[in-house]
Amino acid sequence: MSLLAAIGNGILYLVILAVASEFLAKGAEVLETKFGAGFVGSVILGFVTMLPELIFVLIAVREGETEVALGSAVGGNILLFTIGLGLVILIAFWKHKEIIEVPRLLRDDLWYLFISSIVLFFVALDGHFDLFEGVILMLLYVVFVGHQYWETRAYPLGYHHDDAKRYENHDSHESKKHETDAKYWIKNFSFIIIGGVGIVFAAEPFVEAIVEISLETGVSALFLALVISPLASEMPEKISAFVLSFKSMKGAEMAIANFIGSKVQANSLLFGGMVVYFFMLQNQAMEVGEVFLDIMVAIISTLFGIFVLMDLKLHRREGLLVSFLYVVCIVVLFLK
Repeated sequence: MSLLAAIGNGILYLVILAVASEFLAKGAEVLETKFGAGFVGSVILGFVTMLPELIFVLIAVREGETEVALGSAVGGNILLFTIGLGLVILIAFWKHKEIIEVPRLLRDDLWYLFISSIVLFFVALDGHFDLFEGVILMLLYVVFVGHQYWETRAYPLGYHHDDAKRYENHDSHESKKHETDAKYWIKNFSFIIIGGVGIVFAAEPFVEAIVEISLETGVSALFLALVISPLASEMPEKISAFVLSFKSMKGAEMAIANFIGSKVQANSLLFGGMVVYFFMLQNQAMEVGEVFLDIMVAIISTLFGIFVLMDLKLHRREGLLVSFLYVVCIVVLFLK
C-alpha cells in the first residue's frame, strides 16, 4: 500500500470513528433523565467519552499492536487534562467572565484519580503490567462506580446538594415527559447502537492504517497513535464540552465533571482492561518498554491537573498553563 493510500484510509476511518463517537455521546445523554447529575457526569458520560478509546485499544491489542494500544491510551490521557481542560476554562472565562467553581464532591473523584495515577507510576517503574495489576486497576474502577452511585442516591439533587437551586431542573415537566416517551428512548438508544457499531467497524482498519503510515514514513506507530487516535476518540466529546461551557457556567461545571470521571476511568478501566485482555491472549505480562516515558508524561500531566483542580477554582491563568502543557508533552515525546 502506498503512503498516499494509507493516509487516505487513515483519514477515512478517523472520520468514521469521530462520527461514531459523537453518535455514542449524543445517545448516552438520555441517561441523564434516569440518574442524578453527578452519576451522569462522572460515570455515564465519562464512560461514553472513554468507550471509543477502550474499543480501539482492545482491538489494537488483539491485532498484536501493543505499542499502538499503549500510545492511544496514553495520548487520550494527556489530551484530556491539558488542552481539553484548558479550553473549557478559557471558554467559560471568555464567555461568562467568571472562574469555574468545581463542586466540592468532585474532590473525591480527584482522590481516585490520584490513587490510580500512583498505581500506574509504580507499575511503570516495575517495567511491566501483569494480570494482578490489571485486576487491581479494574477493581478500583468498580469501587469508583459504586461510590458515585452511592453519592447520587445520597444527594439526588446533584453535586451542589447544599445549593439545590443552582442545579434545579427548570424543565422537569419536559424530563418527565421524555421518561415515558418511547420514541425518545428508541432514538437515543439507536444512537448508542450506531455509535458502537461504527467504532467496532472502523477501529481495526484505523489501526492498520497507522501501522502502514508508520512503515512508510519512519515515524513510530507509538507516536502516531499517541497523537492521532485521541482526535477520533476524544475530540467529539470535547467539542460538546466546549459548547456546554459556551452556553452556561453550569455546562462548564458538567464538562469538568465529565473530564474528571473520564480520566479516572481511563486510568483504571482502560489500562486495567487492556492489561487483562493482553494476558488472556498472550498468557504473559505486558511489557512497558519504550512506552515508559510516555506513561510518565501522562502521569505528570494528570498530577498537574489534579493540583490545579484541588482548590476547586479554575482561573484563566490555569487554563493557559494546562493548554501550553499539551504542547510541551507532545514535543518531549516526539524528541525522545
